[in-house]
Amino acid sequence: MNVEIKIPGVGESITEGTLALWSVADGSVVIEGQAIFELETDKTTIDVTAPATGTISITVAGGTDVVIDQVVGIVDTDKAETTVKDSAPVVEAHSPAPSGGRITPAAKAEATVKGINTATLTGSGRNGMVTRSDVKEDFKEPRQRSTEIRKPLSRIRKIIAANLRKTQSELVLLTTFNEVDMSAIKAMRRQFGEAFREKHGVKLGFMSFFLKASASTLAAYPEINAWIDGNDVVYREGIHISVAVSTPKGLVTPVVRSVENLSFADIERQIIGFSKKAADKKLLPEDLMGGSFTITNGGIFGSMLSTPLPAPGQSAILGMHAVQDRPAAVNGEVVIRPMMYLALSYDHRLVDGREAVGFLKTIKDTLENPERLLLEL
Repeated sequence: MNVEIKIPGVGESITEGTLALWSVADGSVVIEGQAIFELETDKTTIDVTAPATGTISITVAGGTDVVIDQVVGIVDTDKAETTVKDSAPVVEAHSPAPSGGRITPAAKAEATVKGINTATLTGSGRNGMVTRSDVKEDFKEPRQRSTEIRKPLSRIRKIIAANLRKTQSELVLLTTFNEVDMSAIKAMRRQFGEAFREKHGVKLGFMSFFLKASASTLAAYPEINAWIDGNDVVYREGIHISVAVSTPKGLVTPVVRSVENLSFADIERQIIGFSKKAADKKLLPEDLMGGSFTITNGGIFGSMLSTPLPAPGQSAILGMHAVQDRPAAVNGEVVIRPMMYLALSYDHRLVDGREAVGFLKTIKDTLENPERLLLEL
């Protein structure tokens, strides 16, 4: 019996995607539930599994744009063989043996002058010895020491590129900076980190502090949680923060919803869950929709400073950066403190500089006095 392999539906708003690559070869045996190809959509990348056990016939090549319910292959369940037949004997080709590192002195000198890597040469001399004539012959061949390789952009890279162009063309962007002393947060993590892990089963990280600080501050600066749609300002109910997560195929921003109602442990669990789903290519489109503000942490890659870009449908983004010990003036004395630069990029059409500076300063004050988060001050 032939079972069709179809492009699955992955969300109400998703009607098309790209069959990125097949994980199995045409004609191979697949097992029901086995991942057989990657599907890229505007929102995420997912693994699509085999609908049955049998021999697969691929009808649509990798890299092809597809639509939902399109047939891209067939599984023949009548040929569900689970053993691999013995391969045919390999006929040894009669070609010169590799040099194995053996080279005549004259050939070595010639190769040094011409800048040729002798390890890539096949020797024609006795027992694969590389001779001077081998070096000369290699040098006469066209040598493409610097080549270009062209690959089409993946769908997710296309979407990222389109969103960045849209942001830069539609928003009037401005970035303001501040720096925060992370001493209090680091001390709190040292004091309560182990007890937090034992009780909640997750690590107390920096990100939960930043999300809670942002949520309390966004409540006081509603324009930063809003966005411009045509001639209207759209104010959202609740504070839904997109958290940038890096994947091998690009940046994704799953949304932690109603942050104002979540505990530190709730936030840490959600971030861990999103990171795992992103790594396993199991993020759903709805995981990435509805954010009102974004936090991105370039510090995990060692970034000291940046000017991040807000996502479409948002007016601002907060950039975290690497924590570094730096001299700081405290009570008239120079001391070494763990400092982090903060960057707030925002749409200047909606958010004035005074509000942006006030927002960032409030974030700074809250993070430097994290007990305010517990007392809701």
